[in-house]
Amino acid sequence: MATIEQARIYYDANQLPEAIHTLTPLVREYQKTPLSSTLRPVDRLKAFYRLAFYQSKLNELSASRQTAIAGLTLGNRYPHYFWTADLYGLIAYLDNTTGDYEQAAKMGERGGELGQLAPNTYSAANGFFEQAKALRSLERFDQGHIAIDRAIRLAEADNSIPYDLTLYYSCKATLYVKQQQYQAAETYFNKAIKLNNSLRDDQGLGDNLTDLGRFYFQRRQYQKAIPVLESVIRIHPMPHARARALDILSLVCEQQARYEKALDYNEAGLNQLLAGTSSKRTGKLLQSPQLRIAPHHDYLFDLIQHQADTWFYWASATQNNPTRLRNALRTYALADTMIDFMRWEHTGQQSKLFWRGKTHRLYEQAIETAFRLNDAASAFRFMEKSRAVLLNDKLNELGASRQLDPAQFAREQQLRQHVADWQAKVATEKPNTPIYAKYLDSLRTVQERQEAFVRELERTNPAYYRYKYDNQTIPLSRVIDQLTNRKASLLTYFIGDSTLYAISITPNGTKLLRLPATAYTKPAAELLALNANPDALNRQFTHYLTVANQLYRTLLSPLKLPPGRVIVSPDGVLLPFEALSTSATKPDFLVNQYAFSYAYSLNQLFKETTDTGRETSWFGQSGTFLGIAPVTFSARLGQVPLAGSDAVLSRIGGQFSTPALLTGVSATRRAFSGQAGQYRIIQLFTHADADSTDREPTLFFADSTLRLSELTTTGQLPAELVGLSACKTGIGANQRGEGVFSLARGFASLGVPSVLTTLWNVENQATYALTELFYTKLAEGLPKDVALQQAKIAYLANADLSDQLPNRWAGLLLVGNAEPIKKQLPYTSWVGGFGVVAGLGGAWWIHRRRQRLH
Repeated sequence: MATIEQARIYYDANQLPEAIHTLTPLVREYQKTPLSSTLRPVDRLKAFYRLAFYQSKLNELSASRQTAIAGLTLGNRYPHYFWTADLYGLIAYLDNTTGDYEQAAKMGERGGELGQLAPNTYSAANGFFEQAKALRSLERFDQGHIAIDRAIRLAEADNSIPYDLTLYYSCKATLYVKQQQYQAAETYFNKAIKLNNSLRDDQGLGDNLTDLGRFYFQRRQYQKAIPVLESVIRIHPMPHARARALDILSLVCEQQARYEKALDYNEAGLNQLLAGTSSKRTGKLLQSPQLRIAPHHDYLFDLIQHQADTWFYWASATQNNPTRLRNALRTYALADTMIDFMRWEHTGQQSKLFWRGKTHRLYEQAIETAFRLNDAASAFRFMEKSRAVLLNDKLNELGASRQLDPAQFAREQQLRQHVADWQAKVATEKPNTPIYAKYLDSLRTVQERQEAFVRELERTNPAYYRYKYDNQTIPLSRVIDQLTNRKASLLTYFIGDSTLYAISITPNGTKLLRLPATAYTKPAAELLALNANPDALNRQFTHYLTVANQLYRTLLSPLKLPPGRVIVSPDGVLLPFEALSTSATKPDFLVNQYAFSYAYSLNQLFKETTDTGRETSWFGQSGTFLGIAPVTFSARLGQVPLAGSDAVLSRIGGQFSTPALLTGVSATRRAFSGQAGQYRIIQLFTHADADSTDREPTLFFADSTLRLSELTTTGQLPAELVGLSACKTGIGANQRGEGVFSLARGFASLGVPSVLTTLWNVENQATYALTELFYTKLAEGLPKDVALQQAKIAYLANADLSDQLPNRWAGLLLVGNAEPIKKQLPYTSWVGGFGVVAGLGGAWWIHRRRQRLH
């Protein structure tokens, strides 16, 4: 106890390093001491909390969280709510600081509840305060008001914590600001400032004034904002708080077109956060090691993004000055690096999705900057960094089962650090200077070394690759090489708030296109809606052709894609490009010219190793095919029978040696889960259900269902192709900046490199025929995309007029690797197998007396 109290004396004397030095060995000793010893758990908890708190005050945030988590592990074993509540509140504060808002909300609420049980009014109120801050960031304003009101009630009833009450009032005010209830906001700002003035608390007053200054800025009351924020810089004792005020001042100047002054304020803010530097050249401050270990990543990210925006707006005001545009582009790249650092710290999916949405504008600005510089390579990089990051994270987690040996790990870290260091040096220099060229050459050299090392690791141990330790994207030059090898073209696009950007890569070169977003989004939504409604499609087929041709002329025709294989990397929902028409008056569908496949992420698709050259056919081998067709379903599931699906499954299975077929009552969820990992191909005819709301997509078996959330937590599925031919298996909630959370994506997240999926309620007989033809073409050794194209062409050649409507055949799409299945694909070297799931599902309805799959 004497040691704990001695540390407290050091803290009170503002000697934080000494306080930490005093407590660290004690906490280590406590961790070694058996829990059954006579040492009181409450004394251990106090030591853990005090050390974590002191570490946070010294901005050692990572160490603070580790200490707090270790203490919480102990605290959860014993009902000592007083110190455990403090630990929860501290962790919530740390999570708010790193932007892990979902986790912060949970930790804060738990701290508040335990504080009330203790009773510990300070910890209870502080926990609810941290919860409210997190909910405010997540834009859950009503819940945020409930949380902060709990904190305010506790603080107002306890006169011992008036300093914290001022923060609670200010938090309440900022919630009202977010809801544009400005009169209520001003009331609470004034209450906070009045209380702080009476307490003579400069730190609390500075915090309140910072929020008030932002409030004035958001209301464009710049002349009020400036003196308030300048006073914060004078009185606030904390560097991160001064950085916030300087950031807002830079935004004020940017809005006033005082760009150089804005950059001065921005640089001063960065100096506050990146301690130990005094350089006036911002780029020299933004070296990767400093960014990674710097505290308050959320404030640092805002400053870097705002600096990039200032360069961009200054360039726009000066006829797109190329030097300023290049400065903007480099700074957006640094902001993107910050996004990676922050994502690695986040544990909750909602926090990650929040940041995907929040950073979408950054990527749009970066792509626009690249467009103005005619820099397709940079535009491509930012497009790739903007999408499917959570999916890539999940895929890389699956590869984490194999670990690098110590020597490989040390070399990989060393190369990564070298790249980061040279990137930072390049950012400090002006383009077109000798030193800039020298730094750029050095950067390219270390990048080449890193890429060579990574390629060797992929060759020898593909499972090693973890996105957590690599924020590099595949360069456009390597994509071009991969497309050349595949004899394919590429179309990738990004949808911003008002603009659509598209990049095409063909044998004739690379093109970067910019269009109004509505030229794509509105007709694309209309085309999907018509295909989802067969009656409307029948009645309005002429209009459908007009829409399909409009999309073709807008998006594809200017890019002059040559006939053949085309990979499409979309932003958001999938659109069946094969159902577009070159004519507005007659059906001339693109399926006749192009074999389309789709990719969630080109970075993931093309980071696979090249084909090993193994030519052994998998058709005719045993253990490759598992077929599942429930045909009928448990009455409680409310699904209609799929008559004939077992017969189609039997014919498909006949193309394989010793196929395993599970039909009828044998086609259970348990049978699927138990046997899916033993086969390279899985064919499943069943029902599925999905829509674009937050309702979970669901896959049906004879006895029960499998939800998307259950699917994505099952671990790796040793499959190479999953064909989800069920109704709407490519549909789900569209999370901006990340993509559609569908069943197809769920199977992709299990490490399956190819997925066959659908976009609407597909019709039984047409889907049976297309699926069977698809396998027949695959057996001939065709690439998967070509096999699907040829299956559709063959189907159309024998279909009557009603069956030629695109809703019959165009909804079946291939997502992912499109190479032939007869060869050992690179992905299987780490996912370990091959599989197809074709599911058919949804609601029962009749159209011209035909069954429809759901």
